[in-house]
Amino acid sequence: MRAVVTNFGSTGDLQPYLALAVELHRHGHQPVLAFPPNLFSLIDRLGLEFISIGPDLQNTQEDINTALQANSDSSADQMYSLFAPLVAALPEMFRKLSEACRSADVLISGPMQPASRMIHELTGITFVSVQVSHFGGSGSQAFQQASMSLINPFRAQYGLPPLRSPLMQDATSRQLALYAMSRHVSPPPPDWPEHHHMTGYFFLQDDPGVPDAGLAEFISSGDPPVTITFGSMTHDDPDRVTAILLEAIRMAGCRAVIQRGWSGLGRLPLSPDVYVLEFVPHSWLFPRSACVVHHGGAGTSAAAFRAGVPAVFIPHNFDQPVWGELAHEMGLTVKPIPIQELSAERLANALRTVLTTPAYKQAASAVLEKIMAEQGVKRARELIEELVAKIGLHERASACAEPDENQTEDREEKKNRRKQYQQLQRSRKRESRHQF
Repeated sequence: MRAVVTNFGSTGDLQPYLALAVELHRHGHQPVLAFPPNLFSLIDRLGLEFISIGPDLQNTQEDINTALQANSDSSADQMYSLFAPLVAALPEMFRKLSEACRSADVLISGPMQPASRMIHELTGITFVSVQVSHFGGSGSQAFQQASMSLINPFRAQYGLPPLRSPLMQDATSRQLALYAMSRHVSPPPPDWPEHHHMTGYFFLQDDPGVPDAGLAEFISSGDPPVTITFGSMTHDDPDRVTAILLEAIRMAGCRAVIQRGWSGLGRLPLSPDVYVLEFVPHSWLFPRSACVVHHGGAGTSAAAFRAGVPAVFIPHNFDQPVWGELAHEMGLTVKPIPIQELSAERLANALRTVLTTPAYKQAASAVLEKIMAEQGVKRARELIEELVAKIGLHERASACAEPDENQTEDREEKKNRRKQYQQLQRSRKRESRHQF
């Protein structure tokens, strides 16, 4: 089975898809990863086939994060300008992804790749959606308006109808919708369709060894440190945030590891009790920590749950406050501290409470056992295999059967749409040749 796997986002957002690709590869399948160019080195290390698609998202993501943190009521026009680089790249992304799918058996996509549903609609390729939460809703009104106004005109070029939620609800497959999260964190709704499945988290089984000799020495030289990481979140004044973190560490009387992240934290004078570094895999660092202070992104939250250690949530935007509230309700942490309300005193109090209350560690250990027993990536792989086999059998059976009138009309509509798409592609190729 040849599977094209695609989505957009930060490294933490994309890691679940890497985990699924590794699982597919280990069981004899051929995953092709269509991701932004900044993921090349990680994918190359995993030994997987890679197609560079779209722009490097770090600068774009930084602008989006900064704007959302500064103004949670961003207008549609502001959102439009922030997403404009992605939309400018959409025609090329669509072309590259279409080419990759020509020899594929299945297209597996996250919600932030709008070209995926289009290719499924135009070609009929088997389509699997993967989302990391089921409570994302449709985004803010500004987000909805911007995504519709940016993506629907491109869909119209191919004769496709407009969508109300192209980057959220309408990105969900009608064939197989996977949710890479744990029912022990937030159970699935009781009225889900049969093709929706909450599999458990997708964890990348990747042993990086000792990633940083200096870090390993620091950790072994005293009590387990608090790890602070805000991942792809950015801040208007990273030094001010760093100063708050350093003062909170001093007040709480603990040791700490600070990951610089996209914001560039930790560029102030440090005490011997603080170690600052670039990226280190969370699967290595978090289990060696006494506590993890993080923004509450879906991927980072999953990594913290997997580590079996308590956490302090500092949500910045998007769905992060929800993950923080869920963790608090599960007894894993104190109330989340929104980034706008972060102070040295509040963080120090949270750290002292979490580090000195055994119940938090006990709850974290219990959740670890439950989520590891789910084997989410294995279950997802099995469901994808079942779908591809089922569709193959169905198509062979349909070729030998007399279809009813509705099926015939359905098939004719899809056939005409594919024919129009193929004609459009041939026309564009001819135009391209005439330009040279």
